[in-house]
Amino acid sequence: MTSNVEGTIAPSESEMDELVTRVEANADEFVELLDLLLATKRLGDDLAPELKTATAESRESLEQLRLALEREETLVLLQTVGENAETLTELLELLDATKSLADDLVPEVKTVATDAREPLEELRVAFEGQEPLVLLQKLGENTDTFIELLDILEATEGLVTDLTPELKAAAADSRSSFEQLRMVAAGFSDARGDRELEPYEMGQNLGNMLSLTERLGDPNLINSVDAGLSAFTDDRTTERTSVWGLLNALRDNDVQRGFGTLVEFLRRMGQAQKGD
Repeated sequence: MTSNVEGTIAPSESEMDELVTRVEANADEFVELLDLLLATKRLGDDLAPELKTATAESRESLEQLRLALEREETLVLLQTVGENAETLTELLELLDATKSLADDLVPEVKTVATDAREPLEELRVAFEGQEPLVLLQKLGENTDTFIELLDILEATEGLVTDLTPELKAAAADSRSSFEQLRMVAAGFSDARGDRELEPYEMGQNLGNMLSLTERLGDPNLINSVDAGLSAFTDDRTTERTSVWGLLNALRDNDVQRGFGTLVEFLRRMGQAQKGD
Protein backbone atom coordinates (compact mmCIF):
# COMPACT_ATOMS: atom_id res chain seq x y z
CA MET A 1 0.00 0.00 0.00
CA THR A 2 1.39 3.40 -1.02
CA SER A 3 0.78 6.84 0.40
CA ASN A 4 1.53 10.38 -0.89
CA VAL A 5 1.98 11.96 2.58
CA GLU A 6 4.65 14.69 2.30
CA GLY A 7 5.52 13.37 -1.15
CA THR A 8 7.04 10.08 0.19
CA ILE A 9 6.20 6.43 -0.47
CA ALA A 10 5.36 4.29 2.61
CA PRO A 11 7.21 0.98 2.79
CA SER A 12 5.28 -2.22 2.34
CA GLU A 13 4.74 -4.77 5.12
CA SER A 14 7.35 -7.08 3.63
CA GLU A 15 9.92 -4.31 3.69
CA MET A 16 9.01 -3.45 7.29
CA ASP A 17 9.32 -7.09 8.30
CA GLU A 18 12.71 -7.28 6.61
CA LEU A 19 13.84 -4.08 8.41
CA VAL A 20 12.69 -5.40 11.79
CA THR A 21 14.48 -8.67 11.13
CA ARG A 22 17.70 -6.85 10.28
CA VAL A 23 17.43 -4.61 13.35
CA GLU A 24 16.86 -7.61 15.59
CA ALA A 25 19.79 -9.41 13.99
CA ASN A 26 22.07 -6.40 14.71
CA ALA A 27 20.50 -5.33 17.98
CA ASP A 28 23.79 -5.48 19.92
CA GLU A 29 25.71 -3.43 17.41
CA PHE A 30 22.83 -0.98 17.18
CA VAL A 31 22.85 -0.55 20.96
CA GLU A 32 26.64 0.04 20.92
CA LEU A 33 26.21 2.54 18.14
CA LEU A 34 23.53 4.37 20.14
CA ASP A 35 25.80 4.42 23.19
CA LEU A 36 28.65 5.76 21.08
CA LEU A 37 26.41 8.45 19.64
CA LEU A 38 25.26 9.36 23.14
CA ALA A 39 28.86 9.62 24.40
CA THR A 40 29.78 11.61 21.34
CA LYS A 41 26.90 13.97 21.96
CA ARG A 42 27.96 14.46 25.57
CA LEU A 43 31.58 15.04 24.49
CA GLY A 44 30.36 17.55 21.92
CA ASP A 45 28.29 19.30 24.57
CA ASP A 46 31.40 19.52 26.81
CA LEU A 47 33.71 20.65 24.03
CA ALA A 48 31.35 23.08 22.36
CA PRO A 49 32.07 26.03 24.74
CA GLU A 50 35.83 25.41 24.56
CA LEU A 51 35.78 25.18 20.78
CA LYS A 52 33.76 28.38 20.56
CA THR A 53 36.24 30.17 22.85
CA ALA A 54 39.26 28.79 20.96
CA THR A 55 37.69 29.71 17.65
CA ALA A 56 36.96 33.23 18.83
CA GLU A 57 40.49 33.69 20.23
CA SER A 58 42.25 32.26 17.20
CA ARG A 59 40.06 33.96 14.62
CA GLU A 60 42.27 37.06 14.45
CA SER A 61 45.51 35.05 14.35
CA LEU A 62 44.15 32.77 11.66
CA GLU A 63 43.04 35.78 9.67
CA GLN A 64 46.54 37.28 9.89
CA LEU A 65 48.06 33.93 8.97
CA ARG A 66 45.70 33.61 6.02
CA LEU A 67 46.61 37.09 4.83
CA ALA A 68 50.32 36.34 5.27
CA LEU A 69 50.05 33.07 3.36
CA GLU A 70 48.16 34.78 0.58
CA ARG A 71 51.15 37.12 -0.08
CA GLU A 72 53.50 36.24 -2.88
CA GLU A 73 56.60 36.82 -0.71
CA THR A 74 55.45 34.17 1.74
CA LEU A 75 54.89 31.66 -1.03
CA VAL A 76 58.33 32.41 -2.47
CA LEU A 77 59.84 32.05 1.02
CA LEU A 78 58.17 28.70 1.60
CA GLN A 79 59.24 27.52 -1.83
CA THR A 80 62.84 28.63 -1.20
CA VAL A 81 62.86 26.95 2.21
CA GLY A 82 61.56 23.75 0.65
CA GLU A 83 64.21 23.81 -2.05
CA ASN A 84 67.01 24.42 0.48
CA ALA A 85 65.75 22.22 3.29
CA GLU A 86 69.03 20.27 3.54
CA THR A 87 71.12 23.46 3.59
CA LEU A 88 68.82 24.94 6.22
CA THR A 89 69.24 21.81 8.34
CA GLU A 90 73.04 22.00 8.08
CA LEU A 91 72.89 25.68 8.96
CA LEU A 92 70.80 24.98 12.04
CA GLU A 93 73.29 22.29 13.14
CA LEU A 94 76.16 24.75 12.58
CA LEU A 95 74.35 27.40 14.61
CA ASP A 96 73.83 24.88 17.39
CA ALA A 97 77.54 24.04 17.45
CA THR A 98 78.43 27.73 17.24
CA LYS A 99 76.16 28.49 20.18
CA SER A 100 77.93 25.85 22.27
CA LEU A 101 81.31 27.26 21.26
CA ALA A 102 80.16 30.79 22.07
CA ASP A 103 78.92 29.66 25.48
CA ASP A 104 82.38 28.21 26.19
CA LEU A 105 84.25 31.28 24.90
CA VAL A 106 82.17 34.01 26.52
CA PRO A 107 83.94 33.86 29.92
CA GLU A 108 87.37 33.86 28.26
CA VAL A 109 86.43 36.74 25.96
CA LYS A 110 85.18 38.75 28.93
CA THR A 111 88.45 38.13 30.77
CA VAL A 112 90.56 39.11 27.75
CA ALA A 113 88.47 42.23 27.19
CA THR A 114 88.92 43.24 30.83
CA ASP A 115 92.69 42.67 30.73
CA ALA A 116 93.12 44.50 27.42
CA ARG A 117 90.98 47.50 28.28
CA GLU A 118 93.82 49.57 29.76
CA PRO A 119 96.36 48.92 26.91
CA LEU A 120 93.68 49.64 24.31
CA GLU A 121 92.84 52.89 26.07
CA GLU A 122 96.51 53.88 26.02
CA LEU A 123 96.72 53.02 22.32
CA ARG A 124 93.61 55.05 21.61
CA VAL A 125 95.01 58.07 23.42
CA ALA A 126 98.35 57.66 21.62
CA PHE A 127 96.80 57.39 18.16
CA GLU A 128 94.59 60.41 18.75
CA GLY A 129 97.69 62.62 18.64
CA GLN A 130 99.16 64.15 15.52
CA GLU A 131 102.60 62.52 15.82
CA PRO A 132 101.50 58.86 15.27
CA LEU A 133 99.49 59.88 12.20
CA VAL A 134 102.49 61.72 10.76
CA LEU A 135 104.70 58.71 11.57
CA LEU A 136 102.35 56.29 9.82
CA GLN A 137 102.14 58.62 6.83
CA LYS A 138 105.93 58.84 6.63
CA LEU A 139 106.22 55.05 6.88
CA GLY A 140 103.70 54.66 4.09
CA GLU A 141 105.53 57.13 1.86
CA ASN A 142 108.93 55.53 2.52
CA THR A 143 107.94 51.86 2.58
CA ASP A 144 110.55 50.81 0.00
CA THR A 145 113.32 52.69 1.80
CA PHE A 146 112.22 51.22 5.13
CA ILE A 147 112.33 47.69 3.69
CA GLU A 148 115.82 48.31 2.29
CA LEU A 149 116.90 49.64 5.69
CA LEU A 150 115.58 46.51 7.38
CA ASP A 151 117.53 44.37 4.89
CA ILE A 152 120.68 46.40 5.65
CA LEU A 153 120.09 46.02 9.39
CA GLU A 154 119.68 42.28 8.96
CA ALA A 155 122.94 42.06 7.04
CA THR A 156 124.63 44.36 9.58
CA GLU A 157 123.47 42.16 12.43
CA GLY A 158 125.34 39.23 10.92
CA LEU A 159 128.43 41.41 10.38
CA VAL A 160 128.33 42.69 13.97
CA THR A 161 127.96 39.13 15.24
CA ASP A 162 131.06 38.14 13.30
CA LEU A 163 133.06 41.21 14.38
CA THR A 164 132.13 41.16 18.08
CA PRO A 165 134.97 38.77 19.09
CA GLU A 166 137.47 40.85 17.08
CA LEU A 167 136.23 44.10 18.66
CA LYS A 168 136.49 42.62 22.13
CA ALA A 169 140.05 41.48 21.43
CA ALA A 170 140.98 44.90 19.99
CA ALA A 171 139.48 46.64 23.03
CA ALA A 172 141.46 44.37 25.35
CA ASP A 173 144.69 45.00 23.41
CA SER A 174 144.22 48.78 23.33
CA ARG A 175 143.28 49.09 27.00
CA SER A 176 146.89 49.68 28.02
CA SER A 177 147.31 52.32 25.29
CA PHE A 178 144.23 54.17 26.47
CA GLU A 179 145.52 53.98 30.03
CA GLN A 180 148.80 55.54 28.94
CA LEU A 181 146.95 58.24 27.03
CA ARG A 182 144.90 58.96 30.15
CA MET A 183 148.11 59.31 32.17
CA VAL A 184 149.52 61.70 29.53
CA ALA A 185 146.36 63.83 29.76
CA ALA A 186 146.59 63.80 33.56
CA GLY A 187 150.25 64.87 33.39
CA PHE A 188 149.38 67.63 30.94
CA SER A 189 146.68 68.84 33.32
CA ASP A 190 149.14 68.85 36.25
CA ALA A 191 151.73 70.70 34.18
CA ARG A 192 149.38 73.58 33.67
CA GLY A 193 149.85 74.47 37.31
CA ASP A 194 147.76 77.34 38.48
CA ARG A 195 147.11 78.66 35.00
CA GLU A 196 143.43 78.68 34.34
CA LEU A 197 142.74 78.44 30.62
CA GLU A 198 139.37 78.46 29.05
CA PRO A 199 138.56 75.39 26.94
CA TYR A 200 138.37 77.55 23.80
CA GLU A 201 141.75 79.18 24.55
CA MET A 202 143.32 75.80 25.20
CA GLY A 203 141.94 74.45 21.95
CA GLN A 204 143.20 77.49 20.08
CA ASN A 205 146.71 77.07 21.56
CA LEU A 206 146.73 73.39 20.61
CA GLY A 207 145.65 74.31 17.10
CA ASN A 208 148.42 76.87 16.77
CA MET A 209 150.92 74.33 18.08
CA LEU A 210 149.77 71.78 15.52
CA SER A 211 150.04 74.37 12.76
CA LEU A 212 153.59 75.23 13.90
CA THR A 213 154.45 71.54 14.08
CA GLU A 214 153.15 71.07 10.53
CA ARG A 215 155.38 73.89 9.27
CA LEU A 216 158.39 72.61 11.22
CA GLY A 217 157.79 69.23 9.61
CA ASP A 218 158.37 70.69 6.12
CA PRO A 219 161.14 68.60 4.50
CA ASN A 220 162.88 71.72 3.10
CA LEU A 221 163.03 73.27 6.57
CA ILE A 222 164.26 70.08 8.15
CA ASN A 223 166.97 69.64 5.51
CA SER A 224 168.08 73.27 5.85
CA VAL A 225 168.23 73.24 9.65
CA ASP A 226 169.92 69.83 9.65
CA ALA A 227 172.53 71.07 7.21
CA GLY A 228 173.09 74.21 9.32
CA LEU A 229 173.39 72.21 12.55
CA SER A 230 176.02 70.01 10.96
CA ALA A 231 178.35 73.01 11.16
CA PHE A 232 178.56 72.57 14.94
CA THR A 233 179.97 69.07 14.48
CA ASP A 234 182.39 69.94 11.68
CA ASP A 235 185.99 70.47 12.84
CA ARG A 236 186.67 73.06 10.17
CA THR A 237 184.17 75.50 11.73
CA THR A 238 186.19 75.78 14.92
CA GLU A 239 188.71 78.15 13.26
CA ARG A 240 188.50 81.86 14.01
CA THR A 241 187.17 84.26 11.37
CA SER A 242 188.53 87.79 11.08
CA VAL A 243 186.68 90.83 9.94
CA TRP A 244 188.19 90.47 6.49
CA GLY A 245 187.18 86.80 6.50
CA LEU A 246 183.65 87.81 7.43
CA LEU A 247 183.57 90.34 4.61
CA ASN A 248 184.89 87.79 2.19
CA ALA A 249 182.27 85.27 3.39
CA LEU A 250 179.54 87.74 2.59
CA ARG A 251 180.54 87.48 -1.04
CA ASP A 252 179.67 83.75 -1.03
CA ASN A 253 176.31 82.98 -2.68
CA ASP A 254 175.33 80.38 -0.06
CA VAL A 255 176.11 82.78 2.78
CA GLN A 256 174.18 85.52 1.05
CA ARG A 257 171.23 83.19 0.55
CA GLY A 258 171.27 82.07 4.20
CA PHE A 259 171.80 85.62 5.42
CA GLY A 260 168.88 86.81 3.26
CA THR A 261 166.63 84.10 4.75
CA LEU A 262 167.70 85.12 8.26
CA VAL A 263 167.02 88.81 7.53
CA GLU A 264 163.58 87.95 6.09
CA PHE A 265 162.91 85.85 9.22
CA LEU A 266 163.77 88.77 11.48
CA ARG A 267 161.69 91.18 9.37
CA ARG A 268 158.55 89.00 9.49
CA MET A 269 158.95 88.35 13.22
CA GLY A 270 159.22 92.07 13.82
CA GLN A 271 156.10 92.72 11.75
CA ALA A 272 154.22 90.12 13.76
CA GLN A 273 155.35 91.70 17.04
CA LYS A 274 154.36 95.12 15.75
CA GLY A 275 150.92 93.80 14.85
CA ASP A 276 150.42 92.54 18.42
